[in-house]
Amino acid sequence: MALRRQTRLWLASTSLLGLLALVGCSDERSFDAETLLAELNDAGAGLVLGETLPSTEESVEVRVVDFATGAGGGSTGAVVILADADAAQASFARCEQATAFVCFRAANAVLRFSELDPAGQRRMTGAVLAIENDPGD
Repeated sequence: MALRRQTRLWLASTSLLGLLALVGCSDERSFDAETLLAELNDAGAGLVLGETLPSTEESVEVRVVDFATGAGGGSTGAVVILADADAAQASFARCEQATAFVCFRAANAVLRFSELDPAGQRRMTGAVLAIENDPGD
């Protein structure tokens, strides 16, 4: 039963990943963790930014993220802020290959969650697409 659920989630997230791989393909924006979460939350994501995690790569910031209202099925994730969109695209590609993660990309940032439920996936997809369609200042 768990394998079937995991397979369905994998198929759903794979289709989302194809769509979200396009996010950030036009004029690239640049985010820090606080700004990204503020914009995602304005678009309905409902995320809380947590502690900074150690990173072995220079100019890479990794922060814990959680859903404020439990809408992510208790999933904890991480936001990785990279130097630029190219680095984020490479990180996103690696994240896509990991079966344990559901991944999202916005410009120079990659968000990855484990065990993200369908409601959480919908919230994140909507929020990422909303900020992508907002050119920012």
